[in-house]
Amino acid sequence: MKKLTLILIAAVIIVTGCTSHNTNPKIEKWDNTKYEEFSSSVGIDVFNEHSFNEPTNSNKINRTLYISDLTKPITVKFNNNGKDRDFVMNVYYDYRPITFKINENGHYDQSYRFKLGDGYEIELPMYLPPDVKMSGAHKLFITFNIGSEIHAKELNQIIPWYGASIVQDIVFESSLKNIDFIPQVESTKPANEIDLQYDYTLNQDFDFQILKTGVMPPPPVTLTVKPQEKFKLMYNVSYPGNKAGQVLILATVGFESATVNDKPYLLVDVPKSKTAIGEINLVAPKTTGFYEVISYSINSPFEKIDGKSLEDFRTQAAPRFTLEVKD
Repeated sequence: MKKLTLILIAAVIIVTGCTSHNTNPKIEKWDNTKYEEFSSSVGIDVFNEHSFNEPTNSNKINRTLYISDLTKPITVKFNNNGKDRDFVMNVYYDYRPITFKINENGHYDQSYRFKLGDGYEIELPMYLPPDVKMSGAHKLFITFNIGSEIHAKELNQIIPWYGASIVQDIVFESSLKNIDFIPQVESTKPANEIDLQYDYTLNQDFDFQILKTGVMPPPPVTLTVKPQEKFKLMYNVSYPGNKAGQVLILATVGFESATVNDKPYLLVDVPKSKTAIGEINLVAPKTTGFYEVISYSINSPFEKIDGKSLEDFRTQAAPRFTLEVKD
């Protein structure tokens, strides 16, 4: 897969395994010596009280959370390596933002912010809102982003690596065999395509120069718009391997969920071994200032996760840039 040429920070997603459950955040030093070859890395692990019940740990392996009691937490473990950092955590239910709380006595909010030192791991007891209907099957999407006060504009470069994310399946019946995840928007065909595969990128290649050059244009470091102005970007997204499949595109502006083409997300049918190209429209916040534009692509977003083929369920973050809102 071709990659956009950028200034990169080496990263690896590290999945840990632990069966402990706590009702308050716990921060501990952890042994990250085997990841010393990476200048920076972060890792996510998610489980609950039922994740390790089966002898084969099939729920854990297949990233499935069976929830029988909403008053019991989902444990989210997150580790940080390379330097001390501050993080913003967001949670989505069926790819729509939801409130959640950390700690049994915490307050429900759209985000959770914390600092974590180099070589430390935090264990977060996360609670879903109590009004979640305990039926059917659903998707849980969790993201961690570095530096709410860091802006690409001030660094004078786009930011290609800034956190990690993970998708989990949620079921409320332990015996549920036929799991159906229902999209809330119809899928769309891309406006164009190229016979090469590239990492997920948003840019301003409105005249499809990539089709002539084969070179992926980078996004702007800064895009200046007026308050509440609708602005256009081009998405470039591929499906892994030599298969066709659906890819979901989700966007945030200033660490808050943004509508994509006036919908909660965009669902794209991506042809086999190609990069799909199309247009998305976002809306600027009403208050002036700097806002980071962060967007994710999620492969096979409404299929049951299979632990034997996790590449088919990969999430990617597009290079991050700054939206400058000014009158």
